[in-house]
Amino acid sequence: MSLRVGQALLVVALASIPGQRAESQPGSGSGSSDPAADDDDDGPAGSGSAVVAPANPAARLGWLKERFATSLSSRAVLARSRVGYHVLDLTTGAVLASHEGDRGLNLASNAKVLTAVAALKGLGGGFRWRTSVYALTAPDDTGTIAGNLYIKGRGDPVLTLEGLRQLAHDVAARGVSVVEGNLVVDASYFDNAYEPPHFEEQPKERAAFRAPVASLGVNRSAYTVTVLAQPEGKTKVTIEPQLGEYLKLTKDEVTSVTEGRTRLRLEAKVRRDQIALELTGTIRQGQGSWDLRRRVDDPARFAAEVFVRALAEQGIKLKSRSVTFGNVPAAAKLMAAHDSPTLADVLRSMNKHSDNYIAECIMKTLGAEAKAAPAATWADGQAAMRGRLLELGMTGTFRSSNGSGLFASTEVSAKQLVSLLAAAHKDYRIGPDLVASLPVGGSDGTLARRWRGKPSQGRVRAKTGTLDKVKTLAGYVGVDSGHVLAFAIIVNDIPGGQRATVGAMADDMVESMVAFLDGK
Repeated sequence: MSLRVGQALLVVALASIPGQRAESQPGSGSGSSDPAADDDDDGPAGSGSAVVAPANPAARLGWLKERFATSLSSRAVLARSRVGYHVLDLTTGAVLASHEGDRGLNLASNAKVLTAVAALKGLGGGFRWRTSVYALTAPDDTGTIAGNLYIKGRGDPVLTLEGLRQLAHDVAARGVSVVEGNLVVDASYFDNAYEPPHFEEQPKERAAFRAPVASLGVNRSAYTVTVLAQPEGKTKVTIEPQLGEYLKLTKDEVTSVTEGRTRLRLEAKVRRDQIALELTGTIRQGQGSWDLRRRVDDPARFAAEVFVRALAEQGIKLKSRSVTFGNVPAAAKLMAAHDSPTLADVLRSMNKHSDNYIAECIMKTLGAEAKAAPAATWADGQAAMRGRLLELGMTGTFRSSNGSGLFASTEVSAKQLVSLLAAAHKDYRIGPDLVASLPVGGSDGTLARRWRGKPSQGRVRAKTGTLDKVKTLAGYVGVDSGHVLAFAIIVNDIPGGQRATVGAMADDMVESMVAFLDGK
């Protein structure tokens, strides 16, 4: 398999925020895995004062319904938006508030809740992904393997550069110093359709939030170009991972300046055996370093090149210097293996930071584990995920076409999402790991800045979702473990410049739920 031949133009106009990752801005219908794109970057302020619910239990329910209704109706700018919300008391089973609860809407990154629940149901929290290295023969007395060296990926979404280096180290520890044949990549766990469903809706987007998925992928199928301003117009540019001729900076025309804005332009020319990077522009001194993180087109080949370099670092010579693709022979012997963290741990990374790459890997893994034959397709992943959601009692018509929620991939109602949250909460095999994976209001993840210093801080565990015209929030609110509410707030067709309005509305609703529980 070779790299797709083509050329991608990457343009980055950077705001003057020092030390921040530089990403292309998502276009219409898109989203980002960068935490800043999915948290309270729009600055929702909520009510601005402590909310107090009536002490009388009978009055408190009516108060909560009215608070929700007013939070929406008082924001006339959202009159043309499609809004659905639903709140369920998990202790009593009572619906506390609902508006257009049965209306199918785009969930944005709240689709990751569906992915997480389906994965915990279908794979279990202890599931791990294994990446393995094989050879047909052991090394001889000179450390030479006469044939090929094989590496087989099984969809590990969090495989790192260090993970592949550890594999190379373990191969060297088996006495291998020379491989006479090729490095053969077995990527048959998934098929070779690398683009998740709906990713084609923004084909020119090169940022890492839209990275492709292969059964052997590393570093979330992306590389990072870091630019650091130095005195006298000079700069220092580094690339991670360092892959020699395969990933090479062929033009460096960036100048450091003392005045003006940082503006960087990165052009990636993708050839058969090289990704040639051309970097131009200016970077302002005193603003720290800037990271431009970009996706690759051929994730399996990219991972193979990383492993080739890791082998070389361990003194292992590939005589043929060739990377080919094929299946591991049945007679091959295991040389080394690397296991991922558990699914429960991986879900924390996915949900707390809204990581699209992890979500898509998980959905396709669901498909691979549900079928006997290799080469799982995206359709297999969709079918397996839908099956697990139906087993958990999700009813009615719904659509969830990819694992991340990017683009126009979902149509799920607030009531359906809440019913799934309720089902997960009841199942001790799912609920604790799901709750632990969700961002905590005022504490971490994409909710780190929400509700700080307010009664809601630490009492909300919820998933955010943000696209150009979509903003969502769904999860759990609890003052104590004995009384928990499940909720979903979904807003589609947001007018331009009004996402902060939606965020403030959601804040008001959350603060009302906390006050409702606090007043018991």
